[in-house]
Amino acid sequence: LVKIIYGVLRPDAGEILWQGRALEIDNPASARALGIGMVFQHFSLFESMTTLENIALALPPQDLGSLRAQLQKIADDYGLRLHPDRYVYDLSMGERQRIEIVRCLLQNPSLLILDEPTSVLTPQETDVLFNTLRKLSAEGRSILYISHKLEEVRAPCDQATILRGGKRVDDCIPSQETTQSLAEKMIGRRA
Repeated sequence: LVKIIYGVLRPDAGEILWQGRALEIDNPASARALGIGMVFQHFSLFESMTTLENIALALPPQDLGSLRAQLQKIADDYGLRLHPDRYVYDLSMGERQRIEIVRCLLQNPSLLILDEPTSVLTPQETDVLFNTLRKLSAEGRSILYISHKLEEVRAPCDQATILRGGKRVDDCIPSQETTQSLAEKMIGRRA
């Protein structure tokens, strides 16, 4: 389920259109260079390292003091409270996800892809995430939000594309749908 402004994934055609150009993205570094960031459902963090060290691994080499200041600014700007010196093994799933999101935002993406972002979050953490997504959207960033939780899709998403079997089957405005109608679109029959 998606909201996209700058890019369009066309699985039926096997290509990605990005800012009007068809292209292939060979690796995550190529995607980042285009302004595409992704927060995966399964985190890629080293538990024996601190928040700051994990973030530093994903970015070009820089002074850790400068990175700490950038991390705190992004975290504060988007309501994503983080503690740079805490070890990952000591953090909740919600805190780990915030590391992934801040790490992505430090790369200044114009498109942020989130894969099942609430699967490990409490309801309160989900509210914080949705507030962050609203801020990012208000800045003109695009959010591609992948989820099977139909009720939560209705809250933050302006537009949804329904995929079934890897093919696009429908587009809709989630707030104008019910969870029942979204489910029917997803499975292709009355639920």
